[in-house]
Amino acid sequence: MLATRVRIGVLSSLVLSAIFAALMTAVATFELFMPALMPQYGRPSRVVMRVPYAARVVRVGKGQLFDVQLEHRRTVVPLGTMLEPGVEEHRAAVNYDATRRPPTATRIGSSFILYFIGSLVLTNYALRFGHGRLRLLRSQIGLAGLLLAVFAVSKALLLYTTLPAFWLPGGALALWVAASFDRRTGVLVDLAASFLIASLTQFDVMLVSVLVTRGVVAALFLVNRKQPRQMVFAGLAGGVAAAVGYVALSVVFDGEADVFADLALGLGSELIGCVGGGLAAGVIANLGREQAELALGHVSRTRLLDLTDIEAPLLRKMATEAPGSWEHSRTMANLAEAAAASIGADALLTRVGAYYHDLGKTVQPKYFVENLLHGESSPHLELAPEISADAIMAHVVMGAKILRQGGVPEPVVEFAYTHHGTQLVEFFWNKYLEATSGAPGERKHDESHFRYPGMKPMTKETAILMLVDSIEAASRTVDPPTHAKFEEMIRRVVFHKLSSGQLDESGLTLVDLRVMAARMAAGLVNMSHGRVKYPWQRENEPRAPRPAGAKDGARAMTDAPSEHSETC
Repeated sequence: MLATRVRIGVLSSLVLSAIFAALMTAVATFELFMPALMPQYGRPSRVVMRVPYAARVVRVGKGQLFDVQLEHRRTVVPLGTMLEPGVEEHRAAVNYDATRRPPTATRIGSSFILYFIGSLVLTNYALRFGHGRLRLLRSQIGLAGLLLAVFAVSKALLLYTTLPAFWLPGGALALWVAASFDRRTGVLVDLAASFLIASLTQFDVMLVSVLVTRGVVAALFLVNRKQPRQMVFAGLAGGVAAAVGYVALSVVFDGEADVFADLALGLGSELIGCVGGGLAAGVIANLGREQAELALGHVSRTRLLDLTDIEAPLLRKMATEAPGSWEHSRTMANLAEAAAASIGADALLTRVGAYYHDLGKTVQPKYFVENLLHGESSPHLELAPEISADAIMAHVVMGAKILRQGGVPEPVVEFAYTHHGTQLVEFFWNKYLEATSGAPGERKHDESHFRYPGMKPMTKETAILMLVDSIEAASRTVDPPTHAKFEEMIRRVVFHKLSSGQLDESGLTLVDLRVMAARMAAGLVNMSHGRVKYPWQRENEPRAPRPAGAKDGARAMTDAPSEHSETC
């Protein structure tokens, strides 16, 4: 029985969201259950006390000559500060903390509901509109774990440092997701993460705005996902954009923004926090990229490059036991890599998938025509159609088994059981129908018996390999090998896959298919280019009858060696 990757469903989405919301609620409110952390006058504060950004009425002046005005203020009382009732900031912090203690069941339940809704937004987006690999339960668990880790780090920074909240590195999550999946998903994850992190400060509107701006801009600036160092630049760009937005919001709320006075505060500057938080997010994303990719179910580029080594044991096994299939895979790898690169998909992963996708053919190599020697008869001639179909389809199951036993990462194993999807083995199905045409009522098998036991491609990379697998095989029958002929063949293959529903979940667009078709047609033409024959090859060819009246000089010119013959 073939074990494929587990997709997230409605029930698993609800369970995962509930677990995630419970953990988030625990992280957000744990200090409220600890009496030792409760602030008291006359004692030093045990944690940093923060009063969220809000409008307050402030008395200006002394004695009877005073005025009141509305100010937006954010209060921070450092760790270890002796609390005194006569200090306005201390009094505001203690009073604010008193409104949260003891935590009531209603307040805790409300926090749980908010986090539950935030998690459901992410999981349902992934389920319905997300990147193909994000629909896997494994990836969803990894994403929830990373979000929880960023949330916990943010909580710790708020409790034990006096840095402005704008230093919180929430943008790292957006960069990790954008690099692992796509920028659109990175933007959505940043929106959800920004609101969840801002819940730690009672949804501080300025903090929400900064976090959203910084993460979205960083994700959009991450153009080249193959260069981890670009994450630092993208994070810095997001920080600068957030700083500009912060100044604009300050003018909207307060009527002015004293930039120089804010910068003079050093690390306590909120403007520096906007830029520094973006830069910190970029640095953290760069340093933790491989760990984040592993958590999200991806394979690092270092591991992929190791797998391309043709001296790797599994590739040596294939080259030795199924040499025809190995050559087919190598040719596919070149086509698939070029096609993936043309639409911005992961070209290296696609190449590795092409190398390993047919490893199951090493179990019974002679059942596949590419492994038969010249003049060798096929064993299928002596087998019933249903047995032949079983033998052909077995390479999907056995390939996945061998790859898993060899420690190959699951995203590469995925190519083994998706490159045929759930397609019908049409040749043997039609052969079975012909063999039983005289007694259709006595047929023991239906069409499902002749369908591959895999799953449809869920990513662009696996869908590309499915297309290239059929295109490369069909290209060997195209005669003459012209660009127009190859394009016609590619269009037929693509239409067949589309009409059978094999590409429904791949994420490939019509633009992607058009661009890839043009790129693969050009590649096949280049692979099929002619060569100038050597003199000894021409000597062994049968000569055509010499036309009457032909001159020796003309024949001499025809037989003259090409100037390129030594290099061809």
